Amino acid sequence: MLQHRFFPSIGGMQEHVHVLSRELVKRGNKVTVYTLNSLNNEDIPCLRLVPPSITQNIRSQGLHKKETIDGINVRRFDVMIRFWSFIWSPGLFRELKRDIEKCDIVHAHGYHLLSSVYGCYLAKKKRKTFVLTGHDMLITTDLPLSARILKKMYDLSLGRYLLKNTSKIIALTEDQIKQYTCRGGDKSKITVIPNAIDLEKYASCKNPAEDKSGKNLLFVGRIEKYKGIQDVIGMMPALLTSEPDVRLTIVGGDSGFRHELESLSKRLGVSDNIVFTGEVSRDYLLEKYQAADIFVLPSRMEGFGIVLLEAMASGLPCVAYSIPSVRTLIENGKTGLLAENKEEFFESILCLLKNDCVRRGLRKSGMEYVKRYSVGNMADLTWQVYGGICLGDGG
Repeated sequence: MLQHRFFPSIGGMQEHVHVLSRELVKRGNKVTVYTLNSLNNEDIPCLRLVPPSITQNIRSQGLHKKETIDGINVRRFDVMIRFWSFIWSPGLFRELKRDIEKCDIVHAHGYHLLSSVYGCYLAKKKRKTFVLTGHDMLITTDLPLSARILKKMYDLSLGRYLLKNTSKIIALTEDQIKQYTCRGGDKSKITVIPNAIDLEKYASCKNPAEDKSGKNLLFVGRIEKYKGIQDVIGMMPALLTSEPDVRLTIVGGDSGFRHELESLSKRLGVSDNIVFTGEVSRDYLLEKYQAADIFVLPSRMEGFGIVLLEAMASGLPCVAYSIPSVRTLIENGKTGLLAENKEEFFESILCLLKNDCVRRGLRKSGMEYVKRYSVGNMADLTWQVYGGICLGDGG
């Protein structure tokens, strides 16, 4: 498995690789994850086109370079430099080249990763099966000009090479098929396999609707402009006028937008009703899901939206904007509420705040619906993509 970051780093991609790898190990296979000695973009050197040219906001996390987690062999490598999403890690490349002969399958999790391109090159050279899951196919449209140019150059060169030489491609949603094919991917190679969550983690969450106040809103995700958190903060004055006890908890690492959100909450006079937790551990995140009443995802762009599944499994009714990936998870009025604009988003939150019976109905439907996204189902489908190769004997 090739991925930028792995447990204990928090994120949808990290959780996906963790639960898939753990399930494959349970089935008698040997899995090694090649990843970075990093928890987030803040702890590695970053190259910028404007001064300061190289930044590193916090020290590296001191993670174990080699360890076993849930039976998974984890190898972490230092980063020399990062420029946007492109990370140069010579140690990872050297070790991957050395160990490629031991692998039956190379599965890369990320389209914009140099490790994916190099893994694809080595797999082709050694006639190994190479599988790509592009969790990062969607890119926000408000990138600086330099990043947009770099992305276009990548799509036409390394990205095209990657997609042309991948043995098999996994799309998270039907909508993602077009994202692959417009970049040169072969549709015949693509299989749709949605992300999964570890339902056992949420089975013990005691969240009976009748014991909840209904006033605690929760957002989980990176703090970036495209995530739309500013929309919900902007609704808080009107929500508080109707329901004075409403609270909004924002869980997630800062990608440079938190200061603007905090300034907005102060200008609107709602700071006392908003909590920023920063990045938290998985156990603490489960506690936040358990303590909340309503989950909000005001994002205008999501590759999949695994936090919606986590919220449903925790018994939370969800409100989200009606974007393609979200519509694959939420049936409006049955497993959650979808909104086309800010006004509808506000009305949906207000509806849930005022109606216990609606919350209970969505909670019940959501908890039943989410069962189809079990790790076992995802692993079965992924195994079919792998071609049924007996990794346990071969690796």
